[in-house]
Amino acid sequence: MNDLIVNYFKGNITEKEKEILFSRITKEEDLKSEFASFQNIYALTALLPIESDVEEGFDKLMAFKQILQKNREKAVFPLKQIMGYAATLCIAIFSTWAIMNIQKKEDVVTYEELTVPPGQRAHLKLSDGTTVWLNARSFLRYPNHFSQKERFVELNGEAFFDVKENKDCPFIISTEMVDIKVLGTRFNVFAYKGQDEFNTSLIKGSVQIQNKKNPSDTLILSPNERAEMRGNKLEKHSFKETSFLLWQEGIYTFNDIPFNEIIKKLELYYDIPIKIQNKEIEKYKFSGKFRQRDGIVSVLRTLQKVKYFAFIKDDELNTITIK
Repeated sequence: MNDLIVNYFKGNITEKEKEILFSRITKEEDLKSEFASFQNIYALTALLPIESDVEEGFDKLMAFKQILQKNREKAVFPLKQIMGYAATLCIAIFSTWAIMNIQKKEDVVTYEELTVPPGQRAHLKLSDGTTVWLNARSFLRYPNHFSQKERFVELNGEAFFDVKENKDCPFIISTEMVDIKVLGTRFNVFAYKGQDEFNTSLIKGSVQIQNKKNPSDTLILSPNERAEMRGNKLEKHSFKETSFLLWQEGIYTFNDIPFNEIIKKLELYYDIPIKIQNKEIEKYKFSGKFRQRDGIVSVLRTLQKVKYFAFIKDDELNTITIK
C-alpha cells in the first residue's frame, strides 16, 4: 500500500488504484496516519522551485523516512543531514490538514436510489454492513458511504432493516411522517407516502421514533413493540405474531383481516386500483398466505374460495372491480 501512496503523490496512479487507496484510507486509521505523514513530506518538497527538484527531494525524504522507521531508538545522524531535513517537522504542523482536504475532493459522497417495481422485492447491503429488504413499490435513497457522525437514509415504502451496530454513529431513517434513530437493531418499517398507515415493529435492540410534525412526540421501542401513527400522534403497542415479516421471503400473510384492508394492501403492492361494489364483503375477515410472485389475480381467486365474490380485471385500464 505504501507504493500506492508514493505513486499517488508522484502522479503515477490509475483511477482504479486511486479508488482502492482512498477506500482503505477512510476505513483504516493507521493507513490514514501514514498518508498524512507522506502528505507532510510532499508539502515540504512541493516548495522547491523546479519540478525535478520536487521529485528528487521527495525520493530522498522518503528514503530518510524509511531509515527513521527502522532505527527509531538507535539512529544517530550527522548534524548536516539532520539540519537538511529538519524543515519537515516545521511544515508538518501546517500540512496535516491537507489529508482531510484531499479526502473531501477524492472521496466525494454520492447518493444512490433504489425503486422496487410492483409485485417485487429487493435486498441490498449498505456500505456500513447494514442489510435492507425492500417490499414492492418501495424507494430507498442512501449514500455510497456514510459520514463518521451519522448514517442517514430516506425511505418511502416498507423495509426491514438489520442495522450494523455503531454506538458512535447513529443510523437515521427519514420517512414522510417520522424519523427513526437506531444504533444497531432489527426492525420493520411500513411508511408509504400518501397512506394513512404508518408503523414500526421492533424485533431486536432499541429504536427512537420522532414525529416530524410534533418533535416532542417521541417513543422508545423495546423488542416486540410496535409504534403506530393514529391521527397525528404516535402510539405504542406490543405484538407476538411475526408472520407479517414473511414478505421478505415473498409471502403476504393476512390473519383475520377485513376484506377492505386486504384490498388496500393489494392495491399498494401491485399498483392497481380496486373498486369494491360488493359492500357486504367489505368487513368480512380473511386469513391466508399468498406468494407475491403469483400475482393479484391469484390472490383474489384464493380469497373467492373462502367467501365467494365476483371480480373483473380490465387490462386496458389496469383496474379491478369487485362485484
